[in-house]
This record gives sequence, C-alpha cells and structure tokens, in this order.
Amino acid sequence: MSASEDKRLLFILGVAVFVAMLGVGSIVPFLSIYGIELGASGWVIGLIFSAFSLSRGIFAPIVGMLSDRYGRKRFILLGLMGYFAAALGLLMAATAWELVFNRLAQGVFAAMVLPVCLAVVADLTPKGQEGRYLGTFNTAFLLGFGIGPFAGGVAYDLWGMAGALLLMAGASAVAFLAVLIGVRSPKKTSQIKAKVGHSIDLYKDRAFLGLLTARMGMAASMGCFIAFIPLQAAALGMAQSQVGTFLGVNVIVMVLLQRPGGALADRLPRLPLAVAGLLASGICKASIAFADGFWPIMALAVAEGAAGGLGLPAMMALVIDRGKDLGCEMGSAMGAFTTALSIGVFVGPPVGGWMINQWGVGAPLVFAGAAASAGAIAMAFLTGSAGVGTRPVAKLDVT
Repeated sequence: MSASEDKRLLFILGVAVFVAMLGVGSIVPFLSIYGIELGASGWVIGLIFSAFSLSRGIFAPIVGMLSDRYGRKRFILLGLMGYFAAALGLLMAATAWELVFNRLAQGVFAAMVLPVCLAVVADLTPKGQEGRYLGTFNTAFLLGFGIGPFAGGVAYDLWGMAGALLLMAGASAVAFLAVLIGVRSPKKTSQIKAKVGHSIDLYKDRAFLGLLTARMGMAASMGCFIAFIPLQAAALGMAQSQVGTFLGVNVIVMVLLQRPGGALADRLPRLPLAVAGLLASGICKASIAFADGFWPIMALAVAEGAAGGLGLPAMMALVIDRGKDLGCEMGSAMGAFTTALSIGVFVGPPVGGWMINQWGVGAPLVFAGAAASAGAIAMAFLTGSAGVGTRPVAKLDVT
C-alpha cells in the first residue's frame, strides 16, 4: 500500500479502537455494583475483574500467532462482534457467576482486538517511525478508554446499568462497521510458515524478555494506582470527585504526550527514554503515598501522566523493532506483549490489597512505584545489555 493509504488505514483503525474502547470502558466502573445487585460476594467481585485479564493473557499469544497465519481483519471483526454479544449477555445476566463467565469471554474477545490492531499498526510502520505511529494509535486507545467511564456514567445516571451496557453494544457495533468497511489488512509478510518458530524465540531473547518484564511492572503499577488511590484520598478526607479529577487529568496528560513522545522516540535513543519514563512514573506513584493534600497529589498525577506519555511510545517502539529484528511476525510479538500486560494487571491489585492489611492504605502505592521501577531496571539491564535501543534511530525522511 502507498503511504497515503497506510495513513488512511491507521486513521480508520484509530477511530475504530477509540469507539470500541469507549464502549468497553463505559461499563468498568459499574461492574462491582452490578455484581452486588446480582448477589456477588467480595471474592466473586474480584473474580469478575480478574477473569478478564486471565483469559486475555492466555489467548493473546494464541490469537496473535493465528492472525500471522490467517490475516488480521477477521480476528478484529470477530472480537468486536464478541464485545457486542457480551454486552447483550450482561444485560440478560441473572447471577453473579454469569458475570464472571461473561468477563472470561470478554477477555478472549479483547485478545482479538487490541493486540491484533497493534500488529496491523506494526505491519504498516516504516522503519524509524515506530514511535510516532504508535503514539498516534495510543492516543486513540487511551482517549477512548479514558472517556468511556465518563460516557458510561452519564448513560448509567440516565438509564441505569442497561444504559451503560447498551452504550457498549452500540459502540462495538459502530467499531465493527468501521473496520468492516474501511480496513483491509496490509500485505502479509512472506514465509510465515517458515517463521512460526520465532514466536518461541521471543521468550528466549534477552532483550525482548526485558521489555516484557517492564510491561508487567508497568501494568501491575497502573492497576494498583487506579485501584487504591481512592482509598488514599479517602484517608485524607477527600471527595471521590477529587479522585476522579486526579485520574482524569492523569489520563489527559498521558494522551496529549503520546504523539510528542512518539516523535522523540524516533529521534533519540529509545531505551533511555523508556527507562526514564518508567522510573519517573514509579517515583511519582510511590510519592503519592506520602502526599498530604489535593494539590500535592494533583502535581504527582500530572507528573506521572507526563512520564507515561513519554515512556510508553518508546517502549512499544522497541517491541516492534526487536520483533522485526528477530524475524518474528507482529501478531506473535504483540500477543506476547499483551500477555505481559495481562499478567501485571492480574497480579498487581491483589498484592496491593494484601499489603493494605499489613502496612496501611499507602502501601499499595509504594508497591506500585516499586513495580514500575523494578520493570525499568530489568529493561535497562536485560534489553540494554543486548545493545537494543541504546543508539538514536537513523534519521529518515518522515514528511
């Protein structure tokens, strides 16, 4: 495809992902309420949330490899169709266990959407422009997931849980149509069958293992940050609207810096950018545990968003670079990366919850900072020792 066709495809894919994530994000804040209404106990509420990450983590690498062999578009469409069906299924749920099984199914559908869409972006990306392409895609993804809870909240206030679920169903249907009509898979790279073994080599490669470890640390850190900052704020006597302000501003800053961060990652050495971003993110999260008021926490939330905005595109660009260097198809690479994300999200909040009982409400935020920092150090050591991302990307014509 020509460069103009690539950009058009990237735009349509970004719109579709934005709409789909808006729909998925619209129901997340209300799942615990819905579960309680259906008789869920505390640990079943936990299962409702963890089931999604569990099934996504298991199926992401499988779907990624299958999309390398059979093409991307059919899996994206199947995942979006699954989101639509899952929303209607939640609407008809009669027991809390139906919510658990529905979320397990949603995790499988999620494995067909985000990692496969990322693989399409990676397929399109010219050498040396990975940062700006991923920055553009991340903007759409994060913006959709960030606006989703607000849109879902409006729908919930107007029409109850049915309103939020119908919003998810409608958004999934719109995204499905956008992909069906506007997206065609880029030309598949050659000799897929000969390269399938490289999907296993990903997990053996020292540099890629460092990137996966960093992604797990970042995901565990963000999971604890979102889950436990409300408790820290409540302990300081703050209203939940103030918590929403922290999280909202954090996401907005991160979104605004995705494209500039991606452009920097295409000009400067990517590994130092990714390591610095992750370390700064960890320091900010841990510091919130010791903050004593609204404005100190707000300042740290802004700084954390800036750190994530600058570090994430660089880290993801390194994933694409290393996967291509190893001769691995991008579905396999992005499937592995998504599994690392799912493991972090699955493990982080339960560990943080256990730490509350041991050391108080600030402990999970300290753990969040430690997890992000440990991931950064592992990436610096493992990926840096392989010489990956330590030099500036070659200057190319990116006009």
